[in-house]
Amino acid sequence: MALRYLHRTDAFVVGVWRVEEDEETLKEMVGGDYFPGLNRLNHPRRRLEWLAVRVLLRKFGYEGQVMYHPTRRPFLVHSRSHISISHSFPFVAVVLSDKCSVGIDIESYVRPFVQVKDKYLSEREKMWVDVDNNRQLALIWSAKEAMYKLPGMEGLGGPDMDVRPIDELSNEGNFSATIRMGNTIQRFNLQYYYMEFFNVVWVCCDPKTLVW
Repeated sequence: MALRYLHRTDAFVVGVWRVEEDEETLKEMVGGDYFPGLNRLNHPRRRLEWLAVRVLLRKFGYEGQVMYHPTRRPFLVHSRSHISISHSFPFVAVVLSDKCSVGIDIESYVRPFVQVKDKYLSEREKMWVDVDNNRQLALIWSAKEAMYKLPGMEGLGGPDMDVRPIDELSNEGNFSATIRMGNTIQRFNLQYYYMEFFNVVWVCCDPKTLVW
């Protein structure tokens, strides 16, 4: 079993799976012989990620189907819970909540984020971020990817989101960010966790606050 991280609170559950199994093993772990959506995927790696997400959901206690809105945001069939999914092989990450709107992102922090820093950093972030610290750059990227997955964020860009200064990174922790949409500014609390050369970042917020 390749469950690398599992974190439950009263508000949400987060899990990260490291794909080490072959496709048939993952199918056995999901259970049954009906895998809607899998046949539309041709790439072997994407098929493994698809199955690993379903394995994680079984660990969370959900055995239904995952569908997608036209915006590509996932939702659970016959459930009011909110879900967000991210994958960066060999990892898949899922956050699930029956109380919060959620977003999650997992990235390798060895990617050259400095090459695109001007496209996603806000002007305030440029004042404090160390551009030679790829862990910082990756964390900010993942934070914005996670927040963008919240409802109503379509059309926003990286500079519209502002991660507040982070004094020091540890293996896991919390930080905050704000999003400006028109004349409205909202504050979000995010959490992060590191494993191997990857960071996973997620956000969980009251759906009633997502009114712009």
